[in-house]
Amino acid sequence: MDLITNSLPENVVAFPGADLSKNEDLIPTPISDEIEIKANELKLKSKFQTSFDYQVYRNLEKRFGHEQPRGGIVFRSPFKLVNSHPTCQQCLYAFEIDTYGRGCVHDCVYCYAKAELTVHGYWNKPFPMPVDITEIWKTFYTVFETDKKNKWREILEMRVPIRIGSMSDSFMFMDKKYKVTQELLRLLDFYNYPYIIFTRSDLIAHDEYISLLNPDLCSVQMSMSSTNDDLIKLIEPGTPSAKRRLLALQKLSRNGFWTTVRMNPFFPIYADGYFTNPNFDKNNMPEPFHFSSFEMVDEIASYGVPSILAGMVRLSSFSINQMENVCGRNLREFYRNDTKKSSRDFHYSDEEIRAYYERIQAKCIQNNVQFTTCYIGNGDGHFWKDQDLWANKKDCCNAINRVKGFDGVKTSRDVSWETRMKYLNQKNLNHTIPDSIYKKLDQQRIE
Repeated sequence: MDLITNSLPENVVAFPGADLSKNEDLIPTPISDEIEIKANELKLKSKFQTSFDYQVYRNLEKRFGHEQPRGGIVFRSPFKLVNSHPTCQQCLYAFEIDTYGRGCVHDCVYCYAKAELTVHGYWNKPFPMPVDITEIWKTFYTVFETDKKNKWREILEMRVPIRIGSMSDSFMFMDKKYKVTQELLRLLDFYNYPYIIFTRSDLIAHDEYISLLNPDLCSVQMSMSSTNDDLIKLIEPGTPSAKRRLLALQKLSRNGFWTTVRMNPFFPIYADGYFTNPNFDKNNMPEPFHFSSFEMVDEIASYGVPSILAGMVRLSSFSINQMENVCGRNLREFYRNDTKKSSRDFHYSDEEIRAYYERIQAKCIQNNVQFTTCYIGNGDGHFWKDQDLWANKKDCCNAINRVKGFDGVKTSRDVSWETRMKYLNQKNLNHTIPDSIYKKLDQQRIE
Protein backbone atom coordinates (compact mmCIF):
# COMPACT_ATOMS: atom_id res chain seq x y z
CA MET A 1 0.00 0.00 0.00
CA ASP A 2 2.84 2.38 0.79
CA LEU A 3 4.38 1.68 -2.61
CA ILE A 4 1.13 2.62 -4.28
CA THR A 5 0.77 5.76 -2.18
CA ASN A 6 4.33 6.84 -2.87
CA SER A 7 3.80 6.40 -6.61
CA LEU A 8 0.88 8.85 -6.75
CA PRO A 9 1.30 11.68 -9.29
CA GLU A 10 2.23 15.07 -7.90
CA ASN A 11 -0.67 16.97 -6.28
CA VAL A 12 -2.89 13.85 -6.20
CA VAL A 13 -4.15 12.83 -2.78
CA ALA A 14 -6.40 9.87 -2.19
CA PHE A 15 -9.56 10.88 -0.32
CA PRO A 16 -10.29 9.18 3.02
CA GLY A 17 -11.43 5.60 2.66
CA ALA A 18 -10.22 5.31 -0.94
CA ASP A 19 -9.26 1.98 -2.37
CA LEU A 20 -5.79 2.81 -3.66
CA SER A 21 -5.73 -0.29 -5.81
CA LYS A 22 -8.21 1.35 -8.17
CA ASN A 23 -7.13 4.19 -10.39
CA GLU A 24 -10.40 6.08 -9.97
CA ASP A 25 -9.78 6.35 -6.25
CA LEU A 26 -6.58 8.26 -6.91
CA ILE A 27 -8.45 11.10 -8.59
CA PRO A 28 -8.63 14.29 -6.52
CA THR A 29 -12.16 15.62 -6.02
CA PRO A 30 -11.84 19.23 -4.82
CA ILE A 31 -15.15 20.36 -6.34
CA SER A 32 -17.27 17.63 -4.79
CA ASP A 33 -15.36 17.99 -1.51
CA GLU A 34 -16.31 21.67 -1.42
CA ILE A 35 -19.96 20.88 -2.23
CA GLU A 36 -20.21 18.30 0.55
CA ILE A 37 -18.67 20.67 3.07
CA LYS A 38 -21.28 23.31 2.20
CA ALA A 39 -24.06 20.74 2.38
CA ASN A 40 -22.96 19.52 5.81
CA GLU A 41 -22.83 23.09 7.11
CA LEU A 42 -26.33 23.78 5.80
CA LYS A 43 -27.67 20.55 7.32
CA LEU A 44 -26.64 21.83 10.75
CA LYS A 45 -28.31 25.23 10.32
CA SER A 46 -31.25 25.02 7.92
CA LYS A 47 -34.78 23.89 8.70
CA PHE A 48 -34.91 22.26 5.28
CA GLN A 49 -34.12 18.58 5.63
CA THR A 50 -32.58 16.72 2.72
CA SER A 51 -31.66 13.21 1.75
CA PHE A 52 -29.96 14.29 -1.48
CA ASP A 53 -27.05 12.05 -2.46
CA TYR A 54 -24.07 14.36 -2.97
CA GLN A 55 -22.01 11.39 -4.10
CA VAL A 56 -23.27 12.11 -7.64
CA TYR A 57 -20.87 15.04 -7.85
CA ARG A 58 -17.93 12.96 -6.64
CA ASN A 59 -18.72 10.20 -9.13
CA LEU A 60 -18.89 12.73 -11.93
CA GLU A 61 -15.62 14.37 -10.95
CA LYS A 62 -13.86 11.00 -10.73
CA ARG A 63 -15.30 9.99 -14.10
CA PHE A 64 -13.30 12.68 -15.89
CA GLY A 65 -10.15 12.17 -13.85
CA HIS A 66 -7.33 14.58 -14.55
CA GLU A 67 -8.94 15.87 -17.75
CA GLN A 68 -11.97 17.71 -16.39
CA PRO A 69 -14.39 19.19 -18.96
CA ARG A 70 -14.10 22.87 -19.79
CA GLY A 71 -15.84 24.80 -17.06
CA GLY A 72 -15.70 21.89 -14.60
CA ILE A 73 -18.23 19.26 -13.59
CA VAL A 74 -20.76 21.68 -12.08
CA PHE A 75 -22.65 24.65 -13.39
CA ARG A 76 -22.14 27.36 -10.76
CA SER A 77 -24.51 30.19 -11.77
CA PRO A 78 -28.02 28.97 -10.98
CA PHE A 79 -29.82 32.34 -10.61
CA LYS A 80 -30.20 34.90 -13.39
CA LEU A 81 -32.24 38.05 -13.83
CA VAL A 82 -32.14 38.76 -17.55
CA ASN A 83 -34.68 41.47 -18.35
CA SER A 84 -32.10 44.20 -18.60
CA HIS A 85 -31.52 43.00 -22.17
CA PRO A 86 -33.50 44.84 -24.87
CA THR A 87 -35.04 41.60 -26.17
CA CYS A 88 -36.76 40.76 -22.87
CA GLN A 89 -37.18 43.98 -20.89
CA GLN A 90 -40.92 43.46 -20.48
CA CYS A 91 -40.75 39.75 -19.62
CA LEU A 92 -42.68 38.85 -16.47
CA TYR A 93 -40.60 35.74 -15.84
CA ALA A 94 -37.00 36.80 -16.43
CA PHE A 95 -35.85 35.52 -13.02
CA GLU A 96 -34.41 32.15 -14.01
CA ILE A 97 -32.85 28.97 -12.69
CA ASP A 98 -31.24 26.23 -14.74
CA THR A 99 -30.44 22.96 -12.99
CA TYR A 100 -28.15 21.95 -15.85
CA GLY A 101 -25.81 24.07 -17.90
CA ARG A 102 -23.49 24.20 -20.88
CA GLY A 103 -25.73 22.08 -23.06
CA CYS A 104 -29.00 20.21 -23.45
CA VAL A 105 -29.53 16.67 -24.69
CA HIS A 106 -32.60 17.74 -26.67
CA ASP A 107 -30.16 19.46 -29.03
CA CYS A 108 -32.84 21.35 -30.99
CA VAL A 109 -31.16 22.70 -34.10
CA TYR A 110 -32.84 26.14 -33.86
CA CYS A 111 -31.99 26.67 -30.17
CA TYR A 112 -30.61 30.14 -29.36
CA ALA A 113 -28.68 28.70 -26.39
CA LYS A 114 -27.06 26.13 -28.67
CA ALA A 115 -26.05 28.87 -31.10
CA GLU A 116 -24.55 31.00 -28.33
CA LEU A 117 -22.74 28.27 -26.43
CA THR A 118 -21.44 26.51 -29.52
CA VAL A 119 -19.59 29.66 -30.50
CA HIS A 120 -17.82 29.64 -27.12
CA GLY A 121 -17.11 25.90 -27.22
CA TYR A 122 -19.38 24.94 -24.32
CA TRP A 123 -22.33 23.17 -25.95
CA ASN A 124 -22.58 19.52 -24.80
CA LYS A 125 -18.85 19.17 -24.18
CA PRO A 126 -19.38 16.29 -23.58
CA PHE A 127 -22.86 16.65 -22.03
CA PRO A 128 -24.76 19.11 -19.78
CA MET A 129 -23.39 19.49 -16.27
CA PRO A 130 -25.55 19.70 -13.12
CA VAL A 131 -25.81 22.84 -11.06
CA ASP A 132 -24.25 22.99 -7.61
CA ILE A 133 -27.54 22.52 -5.76
CA THR A 134 -26.01 23.72 -2.48
CA GLU A 135 -25.73 27.23 -3.99
CA ILE A 136 -29.52 27.33 -4.43
CA TRP A 137 -30.13 25.92 -0.95
CA LYS A 138 -27.67 28.37 0.59
CA THR A 139 -29.42 31.31 -1.09
CA PHE A 140 -32.90 30.27 0.07
CA TYR A 141 -31.62 29.53 3.56
CA THR A 142 -29.86 32.88 3.86
CA VAL A 143 -32.82 34.91 2.59
CA PHE A 144 -35.65 33.12 4.38
CA GLU A 145 -33.96 31.82 7.53
CA THR A 146 -31.44 34.56 8.39
CA ASP A 147 -30.95 38.33 8.28
CA LYS A 148 -27.63 38.06 6.47
CA LYS A 149 -26.89 39.93 3.28
CA ASN A 150 -27.45 38.10 0.04
CA LYS A 151 -27.27 39.22 -3.57
CA TRP A 152 -30.72 37.81 -4.31
CA ARG A 153 -32.54 38.91 -1.14
CA GLU A 154 -34.52 41.77 -2.72
CA ILE A 155 -35.77 39.64 -5.61
CA LEU A 156 -36.62 36.61 -3.47
CA GLU A 157 -38.37 38.66 -0.79
CA MET A 158 -40.52 40.17 -3.55
CA ARG A 159 -41.37 36.54 -4.34
CA VAL A 160 -40.77 37.10 -8.04
CA PRO A 161 -41.71 33.74 -9.61
CA ILE A 162 -38.76 31.69 -10.80
CA ARG A 163 -38.67 30.35 -14.33
CA ILE A 164 -37.13 26.89 -14.47
CA GLY A 165 -35.56 26.19 -17.85
CA SER A 166 -33.80 28.79 -19.97
CA MET A 167 -30.44 27.77 -21.46
CA SER A 168 -31.13 24.08 -20.85
CA ASP A 169 -34.05 21.80 -20.01
CA SER A 170 -34.20 20.94 -16.31
CA PHE A 171 -36.30 17.82 -16.98
CA MET A 172 -33.89 15.93 -19.20
CA PHE A 173 -33.92 12.23 -18.40
CA MET A 174 -30.40 12.51 -16.99
CA ASP A 175 -32.08 14.03 -13.93
CA LYS A 176 -33.25 10.54 -12.98
CA LYS A 177 -29.56 9.91 -12.26
CA TYR A 178 -28.43 13.25 -10.83
CA LYS A 179 -31.76 14.35 -9.27
CA VAL A 180 -30.81 18.02 -8.92
CA THR A 181 -34.15 19.13 -10.41
CA GLN A 182 -35.93 16.92 -7.91
CA GLU A 183 -34.01 18.63 -5.10
CA LEU A 184 -34.86 22.07 -6.48
CA LEU A 185 -38.57 21.18 -6.45
CA ARG A 186 -38.26 20.13 -2.80
CA LEU A 187 -36.61 23.45 -1.96
CA LEU A 188 -39.27 25.49 -3.73
CA ASP A 189 -42.03 23.58 -1.99
CA PHE A 190 -40.38 23.95 1.43
CA TYR A 191 -39.97 27.72 1.03
CA ASN A 192 -43.42 28.02 -0.58
CA TYR A 193 -41.96 29.76 -3.61
CA PRO A 194 -43.85 30.17 -6.94
CA TYR A 195 -42.31 28.90 -10.15
CA ILE A 196 -43.07 28.42 -13.83
CA ILE A 197 -41.58 25.49 -15.73
CA PHE A 198 -40.49 25.52 -19.38
CA THR A 199 -39.75 22.04 -20.69
CA ARG A 200 -39.92 19.77 -23.73
CA SER A 201 -39.74 16.61 -21.68
CA ASP A 202 -42.46 14.23 -20.56
CA LEU A 203 -40.30 13.31 -17.57
CA ILE A 204 -42.15 16.02 -15.68
CA ALA A 205 -45.27 13.82 -15.66
CA HIS A 206 -43.56 10.76 -14.21
CA ASP A 207 -44.98 9.92 -10.81
CA GLU A 208 -41.78 10.71 -8.90
CA TYR A 209 -41.84 14.26 -10.32
CA ILE A 210 -45.58 14.86 -10.01
CA SER A 211 -45.25 13.99 -6.32
CA LEU A 212 -42.73 16.84 -5.95
CA LEU A 213 -44.64 19.46 -7.94
CA ASN A 214 -47.05 21.72 -6.09
CA PRO A 215 -50.14 22.72 -8.15
CA ASP A 216 -50.60 25.79 -5.93
CA LEU A 217 -47.10 27.05 -6.74
CA CYS A 218 -46.33 26.03 -10.31
CA SER A 219 -47.43 26.55 -13.87
CA VAL A 220 -46.21 23.95 -16.37
CA GLN A 221 -45.47 25.03 -19.92
CA MET A 222 -44.61 22.36 -22.48
CA SER A 223 -42.79 23.64 -25.55
CA MET A 224 -44.07 22.18 -28.81
CA SER A 225 -43.24 23.70 -32.16
CA SER A 226 -44.79 20.80 -34.03
CA THR A 227 -46.80 17.60 -33.87
CA ASN A 228 -45.06 16.30 -37.01
CA ASP A 229 -42.91 13.58 -35.48
CA ASP A 230 -40.99 12.91 -38.71
CA LEU A 231 -39.66 16.47 -38.69
CA ILE A 232 -39.32 16.51 -34.90
CA LYS A 233 -36.78 13.67 -35.18
CA LEU A 234 -34.69 15.86 -37.48
CA ILE A 235 -35.13 19.26 -35.87
CA GLU A 236 -35.49 18.31 -32.18
CA PRO A 237 -33.52 15.04 -32.24
CA GLY A 238 -33.25 14.52 -28.49
CA THR A 239 -36.83 15.36 -27.50
CA PRO A 240 -39.71 13.03 -26.74
CA SER A 241 -42.36 12.67 -29.43
CA ALA A 242 -45.27 15.09 -29.62
CA LYS A 243 -47.59 12.28 -28.46
CA ARG A 244 -45.54 11.69 -25.32
CA ARG A 245 -45.53 15.39 -24.52
CA LEU A 246 -49.28 15.68 -25.03
CA LEU A 247 -49.94 12.64 -22.83
CA ALA A 248 -47.74 14.21 -20.15
CA LEU A 249 -49.81 17.40 -20.26
CA GLN A 250 -53.01 15.42 -20.11
CA LYS A 251 -51.80 13.63 -16.98
CA LEU A 252 -50.67 16.87 -15.35
CA SER A 253 -53.97 18.58 -16.11
CA ARG A 254 -55.92 15.68 -14.63
CA ASN A 255 -53.79 15.97 -11.50
CA GLY A 256 -54.79 19.60 -10.98
CA PHE A 257 -51.88 21.45 -12.61
CA TRP A 258 -52.34 24.50 -14.80
CA THR A 259 -50.78 23.61 -18.14
CA THR A 260 -49.90 25.54 -21.27
CA VAL A 261 -48.43 24.53 -24.61
CA ARG A 262 -45.76 26.91 -25.81
CA MET A 263 -46.06 26.91 -29.59
CA ASN A 264 -42.81 28.77 -29.42
CA PRO A 265 -40.96 28.96 -31.64
CA PHE A 266 -43.78 28.73 -34.17
CA PHE A 267 -42.35 28.24 -37.66
CA PRO A 268 -44.20 30.04 -40.45
CA ILE A 269 -45.73 27.82 -43.10
CA TYR A 270 -45.53 30.20 -46.03
CA ALA A 271 -43.09 32.86 -47.21
CA ASP A 272 -43.42 36.27 -45.56
CA GLY A 273 -46.28 38.22 -47.11
CA TYR A 274 -48.50 35.25 -47.95
CA PHE A 275 -51.29 36.50 -45.67
CA THR A 276 -50.66 40.26 -45.69
CA ASN A 277 -49.15 41.31 -49.01
CA PRO A 278 -51.86 41.79 -51.68
CA ASN A 279 -49.17 41.49 -54.36
CA PHE A 280 -47.75 38.24 -53.06
CA ASP A 281 -47.08 35.86 -55.94
CA LYS A 282 -48.58 32.56 -54.82
CA ASN A 283 -47.72 30.93 -58.12
CA ASN A 284 -43.98 31.35 -57.56
CA MET A 285 -43.65 30.98 -53.81
CA PRO A 286 -41.48 28.40 -52.01
CA GLU A 287 -43.10 25.10 -51.14
CA PRO A 288 -44.82 25.42 -47.75
CA PHE A 289 -42.85 24.33 -44.69
CA HIS A 290 -45.07 22.03 -42.65
CA PHE A 291 -43.26 21.87 -39.32
CA SER A 292 -45.62 24.05 -37.29
CA SER A 293 -49.31 24.15 -38.24
CA PHE A 294 -52.58 25.77 -37.26
CA GLU A 295 -54.10 22.30 -36.87
CA MET A 296 -51.82 21.73 -33.89
CA VAL A 297 -54.37 23.64 -31.84
CA ASP A 298 -57.05 21.02 -32.48
CA GLU A 299 -54.73 18.21 -31.42
CA ILE A 300 -53.53 20.03 -28.31
CA ALA A 301 -57.09 20.81 -27.27
CA SER A 302 -58.09 17.15 -27.62
CA TYR A 303 -55.72 16.34 -24.73
CA GLY A 304 -57.45 18.78 -22.40
CA VAL A 305 -54.76 21.47 -22.37
CA PRO A 306 -56.49 24.73 -21.34
CA SER A 307 -53.95 27.25 -22.62
CA ILE A 308 -51.72 27.91 -25.65
CA LEU A 309 -48.98 30.51 -26.02
CA ALA A 310 -47.53 31.32 -29.44
CA GLY A 311 -44.29 33.05 -30.37
CA MET A 312 -42.99 33.43 -33.91
CA VAL A 313 -39.52 32.05 -34.55
CA ARG A 314 -36.44 34.21 -34.91
CA LEU A 315 -33.33 32.54 -36.30
CA SER A 316 -29.69 33.49 -36.14
CA SER A 317 -27.44 32.72 -39.10
CA PHE A 318 -26.09 29.74 -37.14
CA SER A 319 -29.59 28.42 -36.44
CA ILE A 320 -30.93 28.85 -39.96
CA ASN A 321 -27.86 27.04 -41.29
CA GLN A 322 -28.57 24.17 -38.91
CA MET A 323 -32.23 24.09 -39.94
CA GLU A 324 -31.40 24.06 -43.64
CA ASN A 325 -28.84 21.29 -43.20
CA VAL A 326 -31.22 18.89 -41.47
CA CYS A 327 -34.31 19.74 -43.54
CA GLY A 328 -32.64 19.98 -46.92
CA ARG A 329 -34.58 23.17 -47.57
CA ASN A 330 -33.65 26.74 -48.46
CA LEU A 331 -35.41 28.56 -45.62
CA ARG A 332 -33.82 31.92 -46.33
CA GLU A 333 -36.16 32.40 -49.28
CA PHE A 334 -39.05 32.57 -46.81
CA TYR A 335 -37.71 35.83 -45.38
CA ARG A 336 -37.84 39.35 -46.74
CA ASN A 337 -34.56 41.24 -46.87
CA ASP A 338 -36.06 44.36 -45.30
CA THR A 339 -37.00 42.46 -42.11
CA LYS A 340 -33.46 41.21 -41.46
CA LYS A 341 -32.47 43.76 -38.82
CA SER A 342 -28.96 42.47 -38.28
CA SER A 343 -26.46 40.23 -39.98
CA ARG A 344 -27.50 37.38 -37.69
CA ASP A 345 -31.28 37.57 -37.32
CA PHE A 346 -33.97 36.25 -39.62
CA HIS A 347 -37.56 37.06 -38.64
CA TYR A 348 -40.91 37.82 -40.22
CA SER A 349 -42.53 41.21 -40.74
CA ASP A 350 -44.72 42.52 -37.95
CA GLU A 351 -47.81 42.36 -40.16
CA GLU A 352 -47.25 38.72 -41.07
CA ILE A 353 -46.56 37.73 -37.46
CA ARG A 354 -49.83 39.32 -36.44
CA ALA A 355 -51.66 37.40 -39.19
CA TYR A 356 -50.35 34.11 -37.81
CA TYR A 357 -51.33 35.03 -34.26
CA GLU A 358 -54.86 35.95 -35.32
CA ARG A 359 -55.31 32.60 -37.04
CA ILE A 360 -53.98 30.67 -34.06
CA GLN A 361 -56.22 32.66 -31.73
CA ALA A 362 -59.26 31.88 -33.91
CA LYS A 363 -58.43 28.19 -33.65
CA CYS A 364 -58.11 28.51 -29.89
CA ILE A 365 -61.50 30.19 -29.61
CA GLN A 366 -63.07 27.36 -31.65
CA ASN A 367 -61.57 24.84 -29.21
CA ASN A 368 -62.30 26.82 -26.00
CA VAL A 369 -58.57 27.16 -25.31
CA GLN A 370 -57.06 30.34 -23.88
CA PHE A 371 -54.49 32.16 -26.01
CA THR A 372 -51.56 34.47 -25.35
CA THR A 373 -48.38 35.45 -27.19
CA CYS A 374 -44.70 35.68 -26.33
CA TYR A 375 -43.00 38.76 -27.74
CA ILE A 376 -39.39 37.81 -26.94
CA GLY A 377 -37.21 37.93 -30.01
CA ASN A 378 -39.57 40.14 -32.01
CA GLY A 379 -39.13 43.46 -30.20
CA ASP A 380 -40.82 45.32 -27.36
CA GLY A 381 -43.59 46.49 -29.66
CA HIS A 382 -45.08 43.02 -29.82
CA PHE A 383 -45.53 42.97 -26.06
CA TRP A 384 -47.87 45.94 -26.30
CA LYS A 385 -49.63 45.61 -29.63
CA ASP A 386 -50.64 41.94 -29.38
CA GLN A 387 -52.19 42.13 -25.91
CA ASP A 388 -55.66 42.54 -27.38
CA LEU A 389 -55.36 38.89 -28.46
CA TRP A 390 -54.57 37.64 -24.97
CA ALA A 391 -57.15 35.73 -22.94
CA ASN A 392 -55.30 36.89 -19.81
CA LYS A 393 -54.48 40.60 -20.09
CA LYS A 394 -52.40 40.45 -16.90
CA ASP A 395 -49.95 37.80 -18.02
CA CYS A 396 -48.56 36.72 -21.40
CA CYS A 397 -47.55 33.38 -19.82
CA ASN A 398 -51.08 33.06 -18.44
CA ALA A 399 -50.23 31.99 -14.89
CA ILE A 400 -51.52 34.98 -12.89
CA ASN A 401 -55.12 34.32 -11.78
CA ARG A 402 -54.67 30.73 -12.94
CA VAL A 403 -52.24 29.43 -10.29
CA LYS A 404 -52.92 30.26 -6.65
CA GLY A 405 -49.29 31.03 -5.80
CA PHE A 406 -49.07 33.64 -8.58
CA ASP A 407 -51.95 35.78 -7.33
CA GLY A 408 -50.75 39.11 -5.99
CA VAL A 409 -47.05 38.40 -6.54
CA LYS A 410 -44.58 40.80 -8.07
CA THR A 411 -43.05 39.75 -11.38
CA SER A 412 -39.69 40.60 -12.87
CA ARG A 413 -41.36 43.53 -14.64
CA ASP A 414 -41.86 45.04 -11.18
CA VAL A 415 -38.12 45.03 -10.50
CA SER A 416 -36.67 48.53 -10.86
CA TRP A 417 -34.16 49.31 -13.58
CA GLU A 418 -31.58 50.21 -10.95
CA THR A 419 -31.92 46.75 -9.44
CA ARG A 420 -31.91 45.03 -12.82
CA MET A 421 -28.61 46.64 -13.66
CA LYS A 422 -27.02 45.09 -10.58
CA TYR A 423 -27.48 41.69 -12.20
CA LEU A 424 -26.25 42.63 -15.67
CA ASN A 425 -23.24 40.49 -16.52
CA GLN A 426 -21.96 42.59 -19.41
CA LYS A 427 -21.68 46.02 -17.84
CA ASN A 428 -20.46 47.63 -21.03
CA LEU A 429 -23.68 46.99 -22.94
CA ASN A 430 -26.12 49.87 -23.19
CA HIS A 431 -29.28 48.01 -22.28
CA THR A 432 -30.95 50.55 -20.03
CA ILE A 433 -33.71 53.03 -20.59
CA PRO A 434 -34.64 55.67 -18.01
CA ASP A 435 -37.23 54.82 -15.37
CA SER A 436 -39.41 57.68 -16.62
CA ILE A 437 -39.67 56.07 -20.06
CA TYR A 438 -40.26 52.66 -18.52
CA LYS A 439 -43.13 54.02 -16.42
CA LYS A 440 -44.64 55.69 -19.47
CA LEU A 441 -44.52 52.41 -21.36
CA ASP A 442 -46.03 50.63 -18.40
CA GLN A 443 -49.05 52.92 -18.46
CA GLN A 444 -49.77 51.74 -21.99
CA ARG A 445 -50.27 48.20 -20.83
CA ILE A 446 -53.81 46.88 -21.22
CA GLU A 447 -55.21 46.01 -17.83
